[in-house]
Amino acid sequence: VDGVVPEGNLRTPTQAQQDIMDWLARLETGKIAEIQRPVIKIPLSGEPSEVARRVARYGDFSRMNNRWYAAASDSTHARLAESPEEWAHYHTMYSQLRESWPVVPYQEEIRWLSEPEREGLVVGDFGCGEALIAKAVSERHRVYSFDHVAIDQTAVACDISRVPLKDGSLDVAIFCLALMGSNFTDYLREAHRCLHLDGWLHIWEPASYFDDVGKF
Repeated sequence: VDGVVPEGNLRTPTQAQQDIMDWLARLETGKIAEIQRPVIKIPLSGEPSEVARRVARYGDFSRMNNRWYAAASDSTHARLAESPEEWAHYHTMYSQLRESWPVVPYQEEIRWLSEPEREGLVVGDFGCGEALIAKAVSERHRVYSFDHVAIDQTAVACDISRVPLKDGSLDVAIFCLALMGSNFTDYLREAHRCLHLDGWLHIWEPASYFDDVGKF
């Protein structure tokens, strides 16, 4: 369901057919299997010893930024899936840093989506982090939240270069400081695929990141 074709020993057509029959048999029994995804609490513990341990293991905010921006999204996704604490460590530092920012992108998006004339939009939040946009405007809009790690049941854990949405299904695609990865243009192509004609693409990045903003 993540859109990635696996490598290795794939099921044969005969085996896949048997899998389907087994699945139908399970449905007939009425048995339901539930998977409980743990909710990630941010910020993480602020105990000095815990902070020091995490920094020693994952790095400070600047070092993590450099690593995430330089790597391809599929490798970052695989690593964070194995160690979601790294993702939570990043967002703990991020939440602390933005307290001093004169402009906080996700708050600007919430303000835009909360304008009286905007109601009932279908929104894709690519690289949603703590899914704060969805939490703020879910009563007015339908928000799909995507990130490498899902903070809770309202978000989808995936590589944002491949999201589980149909073509032309979004009114708005949002990237709030989310163009992290050497293949970030793949994210934009994916957003373009998901947006309907005349949809909105909102990108928030420091202008200093680009040699020529107009060319970008």
